[in-house]
Amino acid sequence: MFQFLATVMPSIILVYFFVTLDRFPEPKKAIIITFILGILITIPAGFGNMYLKEIIYNNFYYNEYYVLIDTFFVGAFVEEILKFLILFFYCTRLKDFDEPMDGLVYGATAALGFAMAENFDYVGNAANFGTTWQDVAWTRAFLTAPMHAACGIFIGFSFSYYYFYNRNILFIFLGLIIAILFHFIYNYGYFNLVVIIQIIILFFLFRNLRKKQEILKKVWDG
Repeated sequence: MFQFLATVMPSIILVYFFVTLDRFPEPKKAIIITFILGILITIPAGFGNMYLKEIIYNNFYYNEYYVLIDTFFVGAFVEEILKFLILFFYCTRLKDFDEPMDGLVYGATAALGFAMAENFDYVGNAANFGTTWQDVAWTRAFLTAPMHAACGIFIGFSFSYYYFYNRNILFIFLGLIIAILFHFIYNYGYFNLVVIIQIIILFFLFRNLRKKQEILKKVWDG
């Protein structure tokens, strides 16, 4: 029971945190579906990562940049693109996707659905990493889950920026590129540094959008 709770609760708590930061909450149904889609993309992510890992191994194993190439494409590249697709094909099509904070909330929710599902593999197979499930659960709760959430938020904000500020198509892909780079650097071993930088960025990003929501709420309330 404790192992199960340690596996699922970090993502659920973080989703609740990000949802409650929104002054104009999204429909629960949309949040649940987005979270479930995040869980489901672990399936193509697993196949995609295995396929790329084999290709990279067969073609670049003796290349001096093998580790860099493998770390970039296996994990970061595949997983962030799949999060991007959830936002592109589902979240931004919702009628409730109607103000900038929405991209951040949906992006975090999709990413945390993925992080929770991924947790079952890592926590359940902790012995394969030479450690205990408790150590893996703590690490993923305080580092990996926030990293995934932040990457999803960067992707979500890029959609928000495109829809509500500047219709330059490049902005949609800017968030994806930033997310891939952060994920890549994290997987390369800079765990604490990446999460600290992401938290700082998110603090200012959410503070700015919350202020804009406060102004918008006053206008709507008359």
